[in-house]
Amino acid sequence: MDASFNALAERAQIAETLVASAARLMSVRRELELVRGVCDAMCTTSRHIRLAWTWFGDENTDRIRPQAFAGSASDYAATLTIQRNRLTELGPAFRTLRGDAPEEFRVSRWSLFGPWREVARTHGVRSVMAVPLKSNFEGMGGIFVIYADREDYFHDVGESLFNAIGELFSSVMTASAERAALEQAANHDALTGVLNRHALPILERRMVRRSLFDPQSFVVLIDVDHFKTINDTLGHAKGDDVLIRIASTLRQALRRDDSVMRWGGEEFLVCLPGTQREDALRVADKLRTAIANMVSPIAVTVSIGVAEVLADRALSASIEIADQAMLEAKTAGRNRIVYRA
Repeated sequence: MDASFNALAERAQIAETLVASAARLMSVRRELELVRGVCDAMCTTSRHIRLAWTWFGDENTDRIRPQAFAGSASDYAATLTIQRNRLTELGPAFRTLRGDAPEEFRVSRWSLFGPWREVARTHGVRSVMAVPLKSNFEGMGGIFVIYADREDYFHDVGESLFNAIGELFSSVMTASAERAALEQAANHDALTGVLNRHALPILERRMVRRSLFDPQSFVVLIDVDHFKTINDTLGHAKGDDVLIRIASTLRQALRRDDSVMRWGGEEFLVCLPGTQREDALRVADKLRTAIANMVSPIAVTVSIGVAEVLADRALSASIEIADQAMLEAKTAGRNRIVYRA
């Protein structure tokens, strides 16, 4: 063992590296890439951390395979498969998966858990810390596992640093699971391909504000002006084409975490989580302009209502207020935006 090991310096160095690389990591578009980037930064900074990996998914799964990993022992993680239903291989890490607190374990070539014997023998691992990844997404959870070459590494460096990383992973992977549920569920409009009203409960979980300290969110209700005239003069096929083009225009103009839903016949609902009022109004005007500039069989304009999702108000109530604002935009001459608090 290295007698010169400085636990406080080790902790500070890892923390500083993660903070310094935060901007680069946050620009990554895929959640698993972000998680792997954090693991890689941590393993590269510390010569004592041999491996870090994560898994996130169905809490009742029988098999776990690392989804994102980094470190000198990555070849071990790449082939690791843990069968939960084989009691002879049920490792202590699964207590962490079912519990609320992280756990630390000493590892040696005589460990009862077979995979730990292997990683101790081939990569010199002497201790493991398993951090549960918690999620408010029903039925989902995960685990963050770190391997070090010192027996008391996590005790000496401190659990809190790795717990904080685990909390970050929990948030990132929960957001990923929610988005995947939106994409995979049968919640899409058959004509336009955007979400339909069946997806509203999932959107509400993403948009809800439990207190005034939560980030602001806004809903934007969009109605096509004179749509009945389009159908009557050009036919329903052309009307459908207009709706398809509008849906595509909205998706291209919005951020990755924003959502667009076909709310009614010619109405679309846009949800803007984590958005300030000025930005919400700016986005609404961007959408109005983009639709007016569409290449379409006929010139199309829209009337838009915008409302904030308040901490003491259900999402449905905010949508109703946005609907009232949209009707005001119609009355005021169409092709405009009205905001109502």
